[in-house]
Amino acid sequence: MTLRKHSLLLIVFLSLVLFLSQGLIVFAAPDTPSEIIKETIKVLDEMSYSADSGIFRSLVKSAEGIAIFPSITEVALFGIGGLRGNGLVLRRDYETGTWYGPAFLKTSSGGIGARMGIQSIDLILLINDTKGLEAFMEKSFKFGGTLAWTAGPIGRSVSAEISSDFDAPIYSYSITKGLYFDAGSLQGSTIKAYSSANEKFYGEKISNRTILETKISKNTEVLKLLALIQEISE
Repeated sequence: MTLRKHSLLLIVFLSLVLFLSQGLIVFAAPDTPSEIIKETIKVLDEMSYSADSGIFRSLVKSAEGIAIFPSITEVALFGIGGLRGNGLVLRRDYETGTWYGPAFLKTSSGGIGARMGIQSIDLILLINDTKGLEAFMEKSFKFGGTLAWTAGPIGRSVSAEISSDFDAPIYSYSITKGLYFDAGSLQGSTIKAYSSANEKFYGEKISNRTILETKISKNTEVLKLLALIQEISE
């Protein structure tokens, strides 16, 4: 390989590193449990007003669980890129109305494809059945693998009442910020338990399953989040 080709590859590599690092600075994902919870509240509040019909609120009201990822950062240059972000999941005991959690999560992926740009994605997953919740109790799973989801319905023409037509295991809603072209979206992204965040929040090493089955938080910020969920559901 000629010196010129080596130089060109080096320039491309350094440009990619700079591009990715700048993207992560622009769209820095919340990292600590406190930051994740606070950003989650903002995203849920914004989403409740962005969906221009009552369908989102109705789906929140009927959901058995909610997973929220504020500011998933996706960056790519010359077809090479990836995404990362942190979030949390809550489980509702529908008989008692009690919410369990939060269990903290992180998501990531990398790959090659028709990609170019930087974007930040705020993602909400409304979980409607036990199978969907079971995935979030595992150490890790993949979008489009063990977890399948459907884009949540919105629009003024959509009825605000949930009917048999709206029975997907998981509905997803997202707000995207930035300039990006991507042929693959979140398909194939991995979601894992954010073990260090769970340990920091609960003061012990603890699995997502144990959290979602037994832990009822009295944390001030979590109570604010639950109050917002209740407000949206009314």
